[in-house]
Amino acid sequence: MGETKTVRHDWRDIFNAFRMAFDPKKIFLGYIGILASLVWCVVAVAFFSALKLISTTPCTLVKLILCSAREGIPVILKNVTSAVMPLDFGEFTVFGILIFGLLAIWSLIGGAITRIAALDYAMDESVRLVDALKFARKKFWSYFWSPLVPVIGVFFFALCNVIGGLIGRIPVVGEITVALGFPLALVSGFLMVFIGMIGVLGLCFMFPTISVEGSDAFDAMSRAYSYVLSRPKQFIFCCIINTLYGLACLAFIAFVAWLMVRLTFFTVGMGMGQKFSTIQSFILQKCNIACLGFCSAHSAGGKTAMVSLDRWSLKFFAGILIIYIVFIKLAVWTFATTYLLSAKTIIYFLLRKEIDSTDVTDVYIEEEKKEGEKIKTEVSEKESGKSSSLIEDNKDGGSPSEGSKP
Repeated sequence: MGETKTVRHDWRDIFNAFRMAFDPKKIFLGYIGILASLVWCVVAVAFFSALKLISTTPCTLVKLILCSAREGIPVILKNVTSAVMPLDFGEFTVFGILIFGLLAIWSLIGGAITRIAALDYAMDESVRLVDALKFARKKFWSYFWSPLVPVIGVFFFALCNVIGGLIGRIPVVGEITVALGFPLALVSGFLMVFIGMIGVLGLCFMFPTISVEGSDAFDAMSRAYSYVLSRPKQFIFCCIINTLYGLACLAFIAFVAWLMVRLTFFTVGMGMGQKFSTIQSFILQKCNIACLGFCSAHSAGGKTAMVSLDRWSLKFFAGILIIYIVFIKLAVWTFATTYLLSAKTIIYFLLRKEIDSTDVTDVYIEEEKKEGEKIKTEVSEKESGKSSSLIEDNKDGGSPSEGSKP
């Protein structure tokens, strides 16, 4: 490659994740993944809302996309908590379907991104987008099931306690049985906490494990648990560096995007005049999106005066502006996604080197590629052998054409 990359094989390599996140192939995959996730959520929410299974509407999701992180994150957490905590069967089913759909999307997209990051960091090799997607497609079920294995474990031990509680409904015998076997229920509760907590901490290593090792979901889970428990201090240290550096990079990218939008709207507004200010006010009162980057912080008093657009062309202009802002936000989220997956892949390499003493350059290469390389080497060896034999014949008896003359 023309550009030299500084790799130290220690925690300082985490800073390379910023550069790796701007790989055009990763940006493309991350953008498609986020866009597909949003479309899936909006379509699923619209469908289940029409069936009256949930009270959330697609308009709520659209407003959350447009609002700022400071305003949107508390609302998202509140909605998710209110949907999960009551354990309503309909809402819980819809929530599960949404999670499975998102997991299916990111099993393909995330697998391809981590595969590109693995080959880039370990071998300084630029893999083709098609090859990365083929690899993710072959390992799709490994990517899909790896985050679900800890969840299945937690549900298994929870089911054991539920069955024990059902036994306790039996008069006298059931009560005595549950009382004597309650220590087992406590052990089951401890295992639920242990599997759940370590699973959440090691979740970030599951996709990189499959992309680097070419293994299955069980190996991804076992390595994730092993690396977290074997080197907890190093794991926490790398995660802290990754988080702080990632937040600084994300703040910089978000500031650049905000400044771009701010300057663009300011300069266009200078030329367009009051008409553009009216469009801004119309967007603000319809969508309450103060984070667009062009809305003033002192616009609270302007909300009392209703603004209307008298022509359809102005409404079209306002709608197009909202779409442009959404695309810019998706780009910022895409950077956050590609950075996170790239950084976690680097941390996986570092922990594997420390714990398993495995060289960083050791990456799983598909057998088809190996066989293709072997075929090429064999063909080249045969061609070199033929050329050498021709040279020897020429030395001994001259050229074949001369020897064939009568």
